[in-house]
Amino acid sequence: MAEREMSTADRPIRYRRGAKALAVRDGAALLVKERHCDGTPFWTLPGGGIEPGESAPEALRRELEEELACRGTVGDDVGWFAYAHCSSPTVSVYTVFRCDLEGSITPEITECVFDHIWAPPSQLPTCTLPQVRLIFEGAHNPLA
Repeated sequence: MAEREMSTADRPIRYRRGAKALAVRDGAALLVKERHCDGTPFWTLPGGGIEPGESAPEALRRELEEELACRGTVGDDVGWFAYAHCSSPTVSVYTVFRCDLEGSITPEITECVFDHIWAPPSQLPTCTLPQVRLIFEGAHNPLA
């Protein structure tokens, strides 16, 4: 699915594809801290948008290098979620892939990644995106 537009009453909404990493160590998932356009922090999975000509796994490997200065081996997809950006009329639809990381993790502030944690699904920080929480809930919990 390429980026496309859909009209609303007041402005067009753009949809873009993205890829997120579900990296797990010792029963805990890697989360990164980002900020909404109003400055409030939130926790999400690492990853980002797919550029023209990239596959989802290629984009995810690039995003891991840009955001966390590490390499990743991308596995199977385990789910998806959508995120409406408050800074523009864009909705990103992210496919979540199981991912093994190599090397140390260094959040890159210039990529708007301010911190990282390893959190067990039962102890996610309070400001974790609801969409990310849903990845870990119910029968489709990829860590169950």
